[in-house]
Amino acid sequence: MLISLIFAVTASGLFAYSDSEWDPVILSGRFFVQLEPAGPFEPEVFDEELAINRLLDEASFVFSAMIYGFDFTYTPLDTARSVAEEFEISPVHSIAAGDPALEVKAGRFSDGIYYADISYRLSDSQIPWYDSWESGASIDVISRGEGSLTGGLEGKLDSLRDAVKQALRDHLRPRLYNKPRRVDGRARLNTVPDITMASGRFRSRAGVTLEIDEILEYEIF
Repeated sequence: MLISLIFAVTASGLFAYSDSEWDPVILSGRFFVQLEPAGPFEPEVFDEELAINRLLDEASFVFSAMIYGFDFTYTPLDTARSVAEEFEISPVHSIAAGDPALEVKAGRFSDGIYYADISYRLSDSQIPWYDSWESGASIDVISRGEGSLTGGLEGKLDSLRDAVKQALRDHLRPRLYNKPRRVDGRARLNTVPDITMASGRFRSRAGVTLEIDEILEYEIF
């Protein structure tokens, strides 16, 4: 993990791995958070507990998105019809707060950034959700998204939501001659995303799996 002079920071992780005990499914990734110093007279002192709590919130979102995914509804921009673009996305389920299967493996500070390796071991009831994405109807896309750096964690998560939207747009654009009226479906993150900070933006690169349930066309009279 490198921090460049243009202040680009990357968080990355693995898709999943198993160990020898009952061959469990374990998701794992490296996450980062920028923290302010404890005070003007303690520029090198940071609150590790606060850092870990913030990272656990982010890891819970990412791992939930990998296991359960999102429901989405997308309305493309259509200036000829005066239709604004809309993208609604919501988690199907979320990992419960304080889930003991969410584990911080290691953490460290560097130049005001706190990094931690975090893993999550799926329960027996979660594995069918996770495996359900391996179907013939699934579409895998590598996508990028952006969110505001000043938004903190929410800006980071916005960059992931934006990556899902861009994945859907990139998939549909070469396949549909006419803009649809609405597209409904599900999506998930199929990797722990890479996230950087640069030029006042969070920039994410993520593997996204899409399952399109319905494409509604405009009626032609």
